[in-house]
Amino acid sequence: MLERPVLAVDVVLFGLQAGALAVLLAPRREAPFRGALALPGAALAPDESLLAAARRALAGKAGLPAAAAREVHLEQLGAFDGLYRDPRGRTVSVVHLGLCREPLPAPGGGAAFHPVREVAPGALPFDHGQVLEAALVRLRGKLRYTNIAAFLLPETFRLEELQRVYEAVLDRRLNRANFRTKLLRIGLLARAGVARGGLQGGRPPHLYRFTRGDLEAEERDFL
Repeated sequence: MLERPVLAVDVVLFGLQAGALAVLLAPRREAPFRGALALPGAALAPDESLLAAARRALAGKAGLPAAAAREVHLEQLGAFDGLYRDPRGRTVSVVHLGLCREPLPAPGGGAAFHPVREVAPGALPFDHGQVLEAALVRLRGKLRYTNIAAFLLPETFRLEELQRVYEAVLDRRLNRANFRTKLLRIGLLARAGVARGGLQGGRPPHLYRFTRGDLEAEERDFL
């Protein structure tokens, strides 16, 4: 009789922490790799959707408050089906890419957000290092032609704050003038008032918002 494979979900949840891109990792509570930091995940229950399982993993494995887990932006990254990715047996994971806005929610049970650049190659168990890299590549790619940055920021923000998001994700500096000109030219942003408490003796900076609330692609790469 053939062994039935397990269908699971794992979540790569990104957020900004002290100006750097960070990923949520939680210590494993059971073997294998007990105590190792890993991406939160869970086996799919017979009566739940993949999205519900991903949110359950965030609440159960990473200790996110239920309300915070519901508000996280989640989208499917892809299926990871390496034959020996889990030493316990055949497991296929449908990985979700997640984004959360500042301020980051406070996880529990030893889980925490860790700067992506500080996660050493080979440090994560299973194939989670490969999964993290794939999620990072996807996020960087979508940042260049969609409004996905909206899910890492408050509803309104200064252009300086938006540029810091792009620089944190892409891990490189951007030309300030070119960045602003391109995003305003294509209509991705709209003014939404002025910030309180501007610089002394100067005009308060403008606040902006994305013109569309849902994730939407542009016709071309705008960076």
